[in-house]
Amino acid sequence: MPDSVPYPTYEFIQVSVSDGIGRLVLNRPDVLNALTPEMMGEIIAALELLEADIGVRVLLITGAGRGFSAGGDAGFLEKLIDYRPFEIKDTVYAFFGKGVRNLKLFSKPTVAVVNGPAAGAGFEIALACDFRIASSKALFHQSWIHLGLISPLGGMYLLPRLVGLTRANEILLLGRRVNGEEAAAMGLVNETVAPEELDATATKLAGRLADGPPLALRAMKEGIRRGLESTLAAEWEHSVYVQGMLIDSEDYAEGVRALLERRKANFKGC
Repeated sequence: MPDSVPYPTYEFIQVSVSDGIGRLVLNRPDVLNALTPEMMGEIIAALELLEADIGVRVLLITGAGRGFSAGGDAGFLEKLIDYRPFEIKDTVYAFFGKGVRNLKLFSKPTVAVVNGPAAGAGFEIALACDFRIASSKALFHQSWIHLGLISPLGGMYLLPRLVGLTRANEILLLGRRVNGEEAAAMGLVNETVAPEELDATATKLAGRLADGPPLALRAMKEGIRRGLESTLAAEWEHSVYVQGMLIDSEDYAEGVRALLERRKANFKGC
């Protein structure tokens, strides 16, 4: 795989790349990686670099310490009491909304590695990823309702599609907490493992994705997202054009050769 570009040093997150796998670590462990606009600004900047980096084929997101993210920082939430509606729109969601939206629209596969509590906006960061691997110590909590708020970053759209309306209502309207084992049983996460197995399990999944065909993975991600919002007839038409471009790629030719030669394909993303 191509060499990755160097990444800057951030104050609130850590970013690294190895073997085609980008890692973004939320890094405020003393406050369970609680989120501020400044921290979300760093996440937005890092996602832009990771998106452009041809050496990155898959992105892992996790939290430092014993939690994924406790959601909005308590001090920041207190400041919001004095904000006016347009201030909230222009200063808060310019960071929180854009950050989660950019993650959901990230063209490469994404994996949330949920090592502990994931609450509020932290829960929604995990929801925005394509895969979620959880520790048995994970705890998912849509805490917005306890503040008299809605889940504004995509949770009300995505959660019912993952776990069904009945479970989503419990989680969103009642603020029901879901542990790691329950999360796997209801389809909120792909897999729940022991804490000591979490990193290896997530890295193995990321490695499988990194070895896959980048163009097809990108097109598949877009197709799945479009399918949630579009119609079957429209997607049939769109898929014809996308499949034509993929068949014209070198990766398709390599995939066919590998099939005929009974070996693992070496996809280049071109």
